[in-house]
Amino acid sequence: MSYRERNRDTSYTRPMNVKSLDAIVLRYTGFGILFIGIVVMLYLVRGVLPIFMVGGVIAYAFEPLLQRLESRGRSRPKAVAFVFGIYILLLLILFSLLASAVQQGQTLVQPKNASQQFERITQLVQSNQSKLQKLPLLPAVREAINNTISNSTKTISARVPTFAQEIGLKLVTGTGGFLISVFLITLVSFGLMLEAHSIRGRSLMLIPPVYRRDVTRLSASINELLGRYVRGQLIVCGTFGALCTAAFEVLSRVYGMQYPLVLGAIAACIYILPYFGMAVVTISAGLTAYLTANPGQNVQCAAIAVGCCIGFNLFVDYGVAPRVLGRGVGLHPLMVIFALLCGFELGGPLGTVVAVPIFASLRVIFIYLFPQLAAPLPDDGPKAVSLDKSRPATSGIVERVARAEANAPESPILVNSDQA
Repeated sequence: MSYRERNRDTSYTRPMNVKSLDAIVLRYTGFGILFIGIVVMLYLVRGVLPIFMVGGVIAYAFEPLLQRLESRGRSRPKAVAFVFGIYILLLLILFSLLASAVQQGQTLVQPKNASQQFERITQLVQSNQSKLQKLPLLPAVREAINNTISNSTKTISARVPTFAQEIGLKLVTGTGGFLISVFLITLVSFGLMLEAHSIRGRSLMLIPPVYRRDVTRLSASINELLGRYVRGQLIVCGTFGALCTAAFEVLSRVYGMQYPLVLGAIAACIYILPYFGMAVVTISAGLTAYLTANPGQNVQCAAIAVGCCIGFNLFVDYGVAPRVLGRGVGLHPLMVIFALLCGFELGGPLGTVVAVPIFASLRVIFIYLFPQLAAPLPDDGPKAVSLDKSRPATSGIVERVARAEANAPESPILVNSDQA
Protein backbone atom coordinates (compact mmCIF):
# COMPACT_ATOMS: atom_id res chain seq x y z
CA MET A 1 0.00 0.00 0.00
CA SER A 2 1.48 3.31 -1.08
CA TYR A 3 1.65 6.38 1.10
CA ARG A 4 -1.18 8.11 -0.78
CA GLU A 5 -3.43 5.05 -0.70
CA ARG A 6 -2.78 4.65 3.00
CA ASN A 7 -3.80 8.26 3.60
CA ARG A 8 -7.01 7.71 1.60
CA ASP A 9 -7.80 4.54 3.51
CA THR A 10 -9.68 5.67 6.60
CA SER A 11 -9.49 2.20 8.11
CA TYR A 12 -5.72 2.54 8.63
CA THR A 13 -4.87 3.54 12.17
CA ARG A 14 -1.54 4.31 13.83
CA PRO A 15 -0.25 1.57 16.15
CA MET A 16 -1.15 2.13 19.79
CA ASN A 17 2.45 1.80 21.02
CA VAL A 18 3.75 4.60 18.77
CA LYS A 19 3.81 7.91 20.62
CA SER A 20 3.78 11.26 18.94
CA LEU A 21 6.65 13.67 19.36
CA ASP A 22 4.44 16.06 21.34
CA ALA A 23 3.63 13.35 23.88
CA ILE A 24 7.30 12.48 24.33
CA VAL A 25 8.32 16.12 24.76
CA LEU A 26 5.46 16.69 27.21
CA ARG A 27 6.44 13.61 29.20
CA TYR A 28 10.10 14.54 29.58
CA THR A 29 9.19 18.14 30.32
CA GLY A 30 7.04 16.89 33.15
CA PHE A 31 9.91 14.75 34.41
CA GLY A 32 12.21 17.77 34.32
CA ILE A 33 9.75 19.91 36.26
CA LEU A 34 9.27 17.12 38.81
CA PHE A 35 13.04 16.76 39.24
CA ILE A 36 13.50 20.51 39.74
CA GLY A 37 10.66 20.51 42.28
CA ILE A 38 12.28 17.67 44.24
CA VAL A 39 15.64 19.48 44.26
CA VAL A 40 14.01 22.70 45.50
CA MET A 41 12.13 20.83 48.20
CA LEU A 42 15.30 19.09 49.39
CA TYR A 43 17.06 22.45 49.52
CA LEU A 44 14.27 23.92 51.65
CA VAL A 45 14.38 21.03 54.13
CA ARG A 46 18.17 20.66 54.06
CA GLY A 47 18.33 21.07 57.83
CA VAL A 48 16.78 17.65 58.47
CA LEU A 49 18.70 15.78 55.77
CA PRO A 50 21.79 15.03 57.92
CA ILE A 51 19.65 13.02 60.35
CA PHE A 52 18.33 10.81 57.56
CA MET A 53 21.78 10.56 55.98
CA VAL A 54 23.40 9.39 59.22
CA GLY A 55 20.51 7.00 59.87
CA GLY A 56 20.89 5.64 56.34
CA VAL A 57 24.63 5.09 56.83
CA ILE A 58 23.98 3.18 60.08
CA ALA A 59 21.29 1.02 58.47
CA TYR A 60 23.55 0.48 55.46
CA ALA A 61 26.42 -0.66 57.71
CA PHE A 62 24.22 -3.24 59.48
CA GLU A 63 22.55 -4.52 56.27
CA PRO A 64 25.07 -7.38 55.60
CA LEU A 65 24.53 -8.71 59.13
CA LEU A 66 20.75 -8.56 58.61
CA GLN A 67 21.04 -10.44 55.32
CA ARG A 68 23.22 -13.08 56.95
CA LEU A 69 20.65 -13.60 59.71
CA GLU A 70 17.87 -13.84 57.12
CA SER A 71 19.84 -16.47 55.19
CA ARG A 72 19.88 -18.57 58.37
CA GLY A 73 16.10 -18.63 58.55
CA ARG A 74 15.24 -15.61 60.69
CA SER A 75 12.52 -13.25 59.59
CA ARG A 76 13.29 -9.62 58.88
CA PRO A 77 11.66 -8.27 62.09
CA LYS A 78 13.54 -10.78 64.28
CA ALA A 79 16.82 -10.03 62.55
CA VAL A 80 16.25 -6.27 62.94
CA ALA A 81 15.38 -6.74 66.65
CA PHE A 82 18.63 -8.67 67.24
CA VAL A 83 20.81 -6.18 65.37
CA PHE A 84 19.03 -3.22 66.92
CA GLY A 85 19.75 -4.64 70.38
CA ILE A 86 23.46 -4.70 69.53
CA TYR A 87 23.16 -1.14 68.26
CA ILE A 88 21.53 0.07 71.50
CA LEU A 89 24.23 -1.65 73.57
CA LEU A 90 26.99 0.06 71.58
CA LEU A 91 25.12 3.35 71.89
CA LEU A 92 24.96 3.05 75.68
CA ILE A 93 28.70 2.35 75.86
CA LEU A 94 29.34 5.35 73.64
CA PHE A 95 27.12 7.56 75.81
CA SER A 96 29.02 6.58 78.95
CA LEU A 97 32.29 7.58 77.30
CA LEU A 98 30.84 10.79 75.89
CA ALA A 99 29.47 11.79 79.29
CA SER A 100 32.97 11.66 80.76
CA ALA A 101 34.35 13.47 77.71
CA VAL A 102 31.75 16.25 78.02
CA GLN A 103 32.56 16.63 81.71
CA GLN A 104 36.24 16.99 80.91
CA GLY A 105 35.40 19.43 78.13
CA GLN A 106 33.37 21.61 80.50
CA THR A 107 36.32 21.66 82.88
CA LEU A 108 38.62 22.65 80.04
CA VAL A 109 36.52 25.62 78.87
CA GLN A 110 36.00 27.13 82.31
CA PRO A 111 37.32 30.72 82.23
CA LYS A 112 39.80 30.10 85.05
CA ASN A 113 41.30 26.98 83.46
CA ALA A 114 41.28 28.55 80.01
CA SER A 115 43.18 31.58 81.33
CA GLN A 116 45.74 29.35 83.04
CA GLN A 117 46.32 27.34 79.88
CA PHE A 118 46.68 30.51 77.85
CA GLU A 119 49.22 31.86 80.34
CA ARG A 120 51.29 28.72 79.85
CA ILE A 121 51.08 29.15 76.10
CA THR A 122 52.14 32.79 76.49
CA GLN A 123 55.15 31.76 78.55
CA LEU A 124 56.09 29.22 75.91
CA VAL A 125 55.82 31.85 73.17
CA GLN A 126 57.87 34.36 75.17
CA SER A 127 60.64 31.81 75.78
CA ASN A 128 60.83 31.10 72.07
CA GLN A 129 60.66 34.82 71.39
CA SER A 130 63.78 35.34 73.47
CA LYS A 131 65.53 32.65 71.42
CA LEU A 132 64.42 34.50 68.32
CA GLN A 133 66.47 37.52 69.35
CA LYS A 134 69.65 35.48 69.06
CA LEU A 135 69.02 34.47 65.46
CA PRO A 136 70.96 36.34 62.72
CA LEU A 137 67.99 38.21 61.29
CA LEU A 138 67.62 41.70 59.91
CA PRO A 139 66.48 44.22 62.55
CA ALA A 140 63.38 45.10 60.56
CA VAL A 141 62.38 41.41 60.23
CA ARG A 142 63.01 40.76 63.92
CA GLU A 143 60.97 43.81 64.93
CA ALA A 144 58.07 42.81 62.64
CA ILE A 145 57.97 39.30 64.13
CA ASN A 146 58.05 40.66 67.69
CA ASN A 147 55.26 43.14 66.98
CA THR A 148 53.09 40.43 65.40
CA ILE A 149 53.57 38.10 68.36
CA SER A 150 52.88 40.83 70.91
CA ASN A 151 49.74 42.09 69.16
CA SER A 152 48.39 38.56 68.71
CA THR A 153 49.04 37.73 72.36
CA LYS A 154 47.22 40.83 73.58
CA THR A 155 44.24 40.27 71.29
CA ILE A 156 43.84 36.60 72.22
CA SER A 157 44.31 37.25 75.97
CA ALA A 158 41.46 39.77 75.88
CA ARG A 159 39.13 37.32 74.13
CA VAL A 160 39.94 34.12 76.02
CA PRO A 161 37.42 34.58 78.91
CA THR A 162 34.56 35.52 76.58
CA PHE A 163 35.41 32.75 74.15
CA ALA A 164 35.58 30.18 76.97
CA GLN A 165 32.15 31.25 78.26
CA GLU A 166 30.64 30.96 74.78
CA ILE A 167 32.10 27.51 74.25
CA GLY A 168 30.90 26.34 77.66
CA LEU A 169 27.39 27.66 76.99
CA LYS A 170 27.26 25.96 73.59
CA LEU A 171 28.53 22.74 75.14
CA VAL A 172 25.74 22.76 77.73
CA THR A 173 22.94 23.81 75.40
CA GLY A 174 24.16 21.57 72.60
CA THR A 175 23.92 18.46 74.76
CA GLY A 176 20.12 18.50 74.63
CA GLY A 177 20.08 18.98 70.86
CA PHE A 178 22.62 16.19 70.49
CA LEU A 179 20.49 13.77 72.48
CA ILE A 180 17.41 14.64 70.41
CA SER A 181 19.38 14.12 67.20
CA VAL A 182 20.64 10.74 68.41
CA PHE A 183 17.07 9.70 69.28
CA LEU A 184 15.81 10.71 65.82
CA ILE A 185 18.74 8.98 64.09
CA THR A 186 17.94 5.83 66.04
CA LEU A 187 14.30 5.90 64.90
CA VAL A 188 15.30 6.57 61.28
CA SER A 189 17.87 3.77 61.20
CA PHE A 190 15.36 1.35 62.78
CA GLY A 191 12.72 2.22 60.19
CA LEU A 192 15.17 1.89 57.31
CA MET A 193 16.29 -1.52 58.57
CA LEU A 194 12.69 -2.75 58.63
CA GLU A 195 11.71 -1.31 55.26
CA ALA A 196 14.91 -2.06 53.33
CA HIS A 197 13.27 -4.69 51.11
CA SER A 198 10.25 -2.50 50.36
CA ILE A 199 12.42 0.52 49.54
CA ARG A 200 14.59 -1.57 47.23
CA GLY A 201 11.58 -3.10 45.49
CA ARG A 202 9.78 0.21 45.01
CA SER A 203 12.94 1.78 43.64
CA LEU A 204 13.27 -1.01 41.06
CA MET A 205 9.65 -0.54 40.00
CA LEU A 206 10.51 3.02 38.93
CA ILE A 207 13.06 1.64 36.45
CA PRO A 208 11.88 0.35 33.05
CA PRO A 209 11.91 -3.48 32.90
CA VAL A 210 14.47 -3.42 30.07
CA TYR A 211 17.14 -1.98 32.38
CA ARG A 212 16.22 -3.61 35.70
CA ARG A 213 18.71 -6.45 35.38
CA ASP A 214 21.56 -4.06 34.59
CA VAL A 215 20.59 -1.71 37.43
CA THR A 216 20.35 -4.66 39.83
CA ARG A 217 23.82 -5.88 38.94
CA LEU A 218 25.29 -2.41 39.14
CA SER A 219 23.63 -1.68 42.48
CA ALA A 220 24.84 -5.01 43.87
CA SER A 221 28.44 -4.22 42.92
CA ILE A 222 28.24 -0.67 44.25
CA ASN A 223 26.53 -1.82 47.46
CA GLU A 224 29.28 -4.35 48.10
CA LEU A 225 31.95 -1.71 47.56
CA LEU A 226 30.27 1.01 49.62
CA GLY A 227 29.29 -1.39 52.38
CA ARG A 228 32.87 -2.58 52.73
CA TYR A 229 34.06 1.03 52.74
CA VAL A 230 31.57 2.24 55.37
CA ARG A 231 32.09 -0.71 57.71
CA GLY A 232 35.82 -0.53 57.25
CA GLN A 233 35.98 3.17 58.02
CA LEU A 234 33.86 2.72 61.16
CA ILE A 235 36.16 -0.04 62.39
CA VAL A 236 39.33 1.85 61.46
CA CYS A 237 38.25 5.11 63.14
CA GLY A 238 36.96 3.27 66.20
CA THR A 239 40.22 1.33 66.54
CA PHE A 240 42.34 4.46 66.25
CA GLY A 241 40.15 6.33 68.75
CA ALA A 242 40.25 3.45 71.24
CA LEU A 243 44.04 3.14 71.01
CA CYS A 244 44.53 6.88 71.45
CA THR A 245 42.13 6.97 74.41
CA ALA A 246 43.95 4.11 76.13
CA ALA A 247 47.36 5.69 75.54
CA PHE A 248 46.25 9.13 76.75
CA GLU A 249 44.65 7.57 79.83
CA VAL A 250 47.97 5.90 80.69
CA LEU A 251 49.78 9.21 80.19
CA SER A 252 47.27 10.94 82.44
CA ARG A 253 48.03 8.50 85.26
CA VAL A 254 51.80 8.53 84.78
CA TYR A 255 52.52 12.14 83.78
CA GLY A 256 49.32 13.88 84.83
CA MET A 257 48.14 14.61 81.27
CA GLN A 258 44.54 15.85 81.29
CA TYR A 259 41.49 15.39 79.03
CA PRO A 260 42.29 11.92 77.63
CA LEU A 261 38.66 11.12 76.76
CA VAL A 262 38.18 14.42 74.92
CA LEU A 263 41.26 13.77 72.81
CA GLY A 264 40.21 10.16 72.20
CA ALA A 265 36.74 11.23 71.06
CA ILE A 266 38.24 13.84 68.73
CA ALA A 267 40.63 11.23 67.33
CA ALA A 268 37.81 8.78 66.58
CA CYS A 269 35.62 11.44 64.94
CA ILE A 270 38.08 13.23 62.66
CA TYR A 271 40.47 10.40 61.78
CA ILE A 272 38.25 9.70 58.78
CA LEU A 273 39.46 12.98 57.22
CA PRO A 274 42.55 12.05 55.19
CA TYR A 275 45.78 13.71 56.37
CA PHE A 276 43.91 16.62 57.98
CA GLY A 277 42.41 14.49 60.76
CA MET A 278 45.72 12.87 61.67
CA ALA A 279 47.47 16.26 61.74
CA VAL A 280 44.85 17.77 64.05
CA VAL A 281 44.93 14.80 66.43
CA THR A 282 48.74 14.79 66.64
CA ILE A 283 49.04 18.54 67.22
CA SER A 284 46.23 18.57 69.78
CA ALA A 285 47.71 15.65 71.69
CA GLY A 286 51.19 17.19 71.73
CA LEU A 287 50.01 20.62 72.92
CA THR A 288 47.67 19.17 75.56
CA ALA A 289 50.39 16.90 76.91
CA TYR A 290 52.92 19.75 77.03
CA LEU A 291 50.55 22.18 78.73
CA THR A 292 48.81 19.89 81.23
CA ALA A 293 51.51 17.36 82.25
CA ASN A 294 53.44 17.57 85.49
CA PRO A 295 56.16 20.26 85.58
CA GLY A 296 59.48 18.91 84.38
CA GLN A 297 57.83 16.02 82.57
CA ASN A 298 55.82 17.92 79.97
CA VAL A 299 58.37 17.58 77.15
CA GLN A 300 58.68 13.85 77.68
CA CYS A 301 54.89 13.44 77.88
CA ALA A 302 54.37 15.48 74.69
CA ALA A 303 56.95 13.42 72.82
CA ILE A 304 55.30 10.17 73.93
CA ALA A 305 51.83 11.45 72.97
CA VAL A 306 52.97 12.49 69.50
CA GLY A 307 54.86 9.22 69.06
CA CYS A 308 51.78 7.22 70.06
CA CYS A 309 49.63 9.05 67.51
CA ILE A 310 52.14 8.42 64.73
CA GLY A 311 52.63 4.78 65.75
CA PHE A 312 48.89 4.11 65.96
CA ASN A 313 48.42 5.75 62.57
CA LEU A 314 50.97 3.44 60.98
CA PHE A 315 49.51 0.40 62.72
CA VAL A 316 45.95 1.21 61.66
CA ASP A 317 46.84 2.20 58.09
CA TYR A 318 49.10 -0.78 57.37
CA GLY A 319 47.80 -3.40 59.80
CA VAL A 320 44.08 -2.91 60.37
CA ALA A 321 42.84 -1.09 57.27
CA PRO A 322 44.07 -3.64 54.66
CA ARG A 323 42.39 -6.50 56.53
CA VAL A 324 39.15 -4.63 57.17
CA LEU A 325 38.80 -2.88 53.83
CA GLY A 326 39.96 -5.90 51.85
CA ARG A 327 40.98 -4.86 48.37
CA GLY A 328 39.88 -1.32 49.11
CA VAL A 329 37.90 0.57 46.51
CA GLY A 330 40.01 -0.48 43.52
CA LEU A 331 41.30 2.99 42.62
CA HIS A 332 44.81 3.79 41.46
CA PRO A 333 46.78 5.93 43.96
CA LEU A 334 46.84 8.81 41.46
CA MET A 335 43.06 8.58 41.11
CA VAL A 336 42.72 8.60 44.91
CA ILE A 337 44.77 11.80 45.10
CA PHE A 338 42.68 13.34 42.32
CA ALA A 339 39.46 12.32 44.13
CA LEU A 340 40.65 13.84 47.41
CA LEU A 341 41.61 17.10 45.73
CA CYS A 342 38.25 17.29 43.94
CA GLY A 343 36.39 16.53 47.16
CA PHE A 344 38.30 19.19 49.07
CA GLU A 345 37.71 21.72 46.30
CA LEU A 346 33.95 21.09 46.24
CA GLY A 347 33.15 20.29 49.87
CA GLY A 348 36.16 21.15 52.02
CA PRO A 349 37.44 18.57 54.53
CA LEU A 350 34.07 16.79 54.62
CA GLY A 351 34.16 16.49 50.84
CA THR A 352 37.24 14.30 51.07
CA VAL A 353 35.24 11.76 53.08
CA VAL A 354 32.77 11.02 50.26
CA ALA A 355 35.08 11.69 47.31
CA VAL A 356 36.77 8.29 47.26
CA PRO A 357 33.57 6.15 47.43
CA ILE A 358 31.90 8.34 44.78
CA PHE A 359 34.83 7.94 42.40
CA ALA A 360 34.92 4.20 43.15
CA SER A 361 31.21 3.92 42.30
CA LEU A 362 31.81 5.78 39.03
CA ARG A 363 34.62 3.34 38.29
CA VAL A 364 32.25 0.40 38.75
CA ILE A 365 29.74 2.01 36.37
CA PHE A 366 32.36 2.74 33.70
CA ILE A 367 33.76 -0.80 33.85
CA TYR A 368 30.22 -2.17 33.59
CA LEU A 369 29.54 -0.06 30.51
CA PHE A 370 32.99 -0.53 28.98
CA PRO A 371 34.40 -3.89 30.20
CA GLN A 372 37.45 -3.53 27.95
CA LEU A 373 38.75 -0.95 30.45
CA ALA A 374 39.38 -3.77 32.94
CA ALA A 375 40.70 -6.30 30.43
CA PRO A 376 44.43 -7.04 30.73
CA LEU A 377 46.69 -6.03 27.88
CA PRO A 378 48.34 -9.15 26.37
CA ASP A 379 52.12 -8.99 26.28
CA ASP A 380 52.61 -11.79 23.74
CA GLY A 381 50.42 -10.36 20.97
CA PRO A 382 51.44 -11.06 17.36
CA LYS A 383 53.23 -8.41 15.41
CA ALA A 384 51.04 -6.25 13.24
CA VAL A 385 51.55 -6.69 9.52
CA SER A 386 50.94 -3.82 7.15
CA LEU A 387 49.83 -4.72 3.62
CA ASP A 388 50.79 -1.29 2.37
CA LYS A 389 54.56 -1.00 2.76
CA SER A 390 54.34 2.73 2.30
CA ARG A 391 52.58 2.98 5.66
CA PRO A 392 54.18 1.99 8.95
CA ALA A 393 52.89 -1.04 10.85
CA THR A 394 50.51 -0.57 13.72
CA SER A 395 52.30 0.26 16.96
CA GLY A 396 52.59 -2.35 19.68
CA ILE A 397 50.32 -0.60 22.18
CA VAL A 398 47.56 -0.25 19.56
CA GLU A 399 47.80 -3.95 18.80
CA ARG A 400 47.61 -4.83 22.49
CA VAL A 401 44.57 -2.60 22.97
CA ALA A 402 42.87 -4.21 19.97
CA ARG A 403 43.49 -7.70 21.33
CA ALA A 404 42.24 -6.64 24.77
CA GLU A 405 39.01 -5.32 23.27
CA ALA A 406 38.56 -8.52 21.26
CA ASN A 407 39.07 -10.73 24.33
CA ALA A 408 37.02 -8.55 26.70
CA PRO A 409 33.73 -10.04 27.95
CA GLU A 410 30.61 -8.65 26.36
CA SER A 411 28.93 -5.93 28.38
CA PRO A 412 25.70 -7.16 30.00
CA ILE A 413 23.99 -4.00 28.82
CA LEU A 414 24.48 -5.10 25.20
CA VAL A 415 22.90 -8.51 25.81
CA ASN A 416 19.36 -9.05 24.59
CA SER A 417 17.09 -7.49 27.17
CA ASP A 418 14.48 -10.26 26.76
CA GLN A 419 16.54 -12.35 29.18
CA ALA A 420 15.98 -9.84 31.98
